[in-house]
Amino acid sequence: MVEKGVINEDELQIGAIAHLSKLQEQMQDLSVKKPNGCYLHGGVGCGKTFMMDLFYDSAPTVKKKRMHFSSFMLEIHERMAEKQKQREEQLNSGFLSRVLPKIHDDIGGTADSSTERSISLFGTKIVLSSGVGEYGAVDMDNEDPLPLIAKEIVQSTFLLCLDEFEVTDVADSFILARLFTALFDEGLVLVATSNRAPSDLYQDGLNRQVFLPTIDAINSSCTVISLEDSPTDYRGEKSRTNVEARFVFDSSSLDDLWDARVEAEGGPISPPPASNLDPNGTLSLATRSAHIPLLSPHFSTCKFTFQELCESASGGTSPMGAAEFALLASHFSAIFVTDVPNFNKGGATIDGLRRFVLFIDACYDSRCELYISTKMKSMGDMWDPKEDIVDPRSMNTHGDLLGSAIVVPCDTFTKFSLDRTVSRLFEMSSDEYIKESLERTNARHQ
Repeated sequence: MVEKGVINEDELQIGAIAHLSKLQEQMQDLSVKKPNGCYLHGGVGCGKTFMMDLFYDSAPTVKKKRMHFSSFMLEIHERMAEKQKQREEQLNSGFLSRVLPKIHDDIGGTADSSTERSISLFGTKIVLSSGVGEYGAVDMDNEDPLPLIAKEIVQSTFLLCLDEFEVTDVADSFILARLFTALFDEGLVLVATSNRAPSDLYQDGLNRQVFLPTIDAINSSCTVISLEDSPTDYRGEKSRTNVEARFVFDSSSLDDLWDARVEAEGGPISPPPASNLDPNGTLSLATRSAHIPLLSPHFSTCKFTFQELCESASGGTSPMGAAEFALLASHFSAIFVTDVPNFNKGGATIDGLRRFVLFIDACYDSRCELYISTKMKSMGDMWDPKEDIVDPRSMNTHGDLLGSAIVVPCDTFTKFSLDRTVSRLFEMSSDEYIKESLERTNARHQ
């Protein structure tokens, strides 16, 4: 690829690829029972995701999965919710009244014996001791579902590739140590990218000591590869010339573009019978749902104001979060967003800013086309690292994305996440990205 001029020669990338090649060899070597994964970290646009994707495409296993980290955590939360639902259904269905006599007979013992056994049903630990009552004493305790979830994941996934490993949610911080310890114990191989070294994850987070075993687990099960010294933002190099023409519209220009796209689609139709989008504009999937204020006739494109997308929604509904953004980006071919503010000038709350970052991540990962109107002169003006982002209106200084506190201070958050957002917006304006987006749209309609 270097000889053909597709990519540039980069010494740091060459070193990282050497580690990934060694991992590939270990995965093919049956004598290596537990290959060491790789954790790549560095600044924006230095090629972390590019190298991980090259490795993933050539990885010598069919039991592999590649996800954005936020999507992975949403899946974990959904699995935990499903386990809780199974537990409640079993306990409420009279199931115990049918199985306890058999269990009691198996325990055996006399009325004065103190025999005690336990079983586990969908994450609920049930302790029975013979000789007390008709079936013995029953003590039910909630057992950690994460080891069971880890076993289920490893049944279908030997290699897990996670893009943008970033921990900002206090609930996630409590889950991750137990989850990754269990996954690594089951033999999972992890390849991850991040803007941060493992030791810097969840920096200054609430109750960070609970998260520290996650760092130990990553360091012991992965080779940590630093690209911090890379001077180049390859995303930015792709499209410094196209970005203004693609994203910097005034509202009336974006409205004209929307009207042209709607006219090109033709007359209105109803959503397909199998669609998860209802005629009222509510998009739903599993536990996720999002209300769409404006839809194109064929339901392939949608339009929001920044306020509707990232701040408090109209009608008293809760603001969107990572789950809804992933749902939108995976469903629609293109998304229009009007009135994106200058974040340095107090145009949005810190919560709104963070939602915008998550939204861009979701669009980028799904290769969704994005059209933006803003009064800024360039996307590079969206935030200035020399200025502080102060939000006197925010009641929650830690932000709120997924229903629990975001505990990374704003200055730490902006340094990594907003740099990445601007970098990704540059790449999303490139001809290469638009081609990938069209290929993704065509593939969905085949």
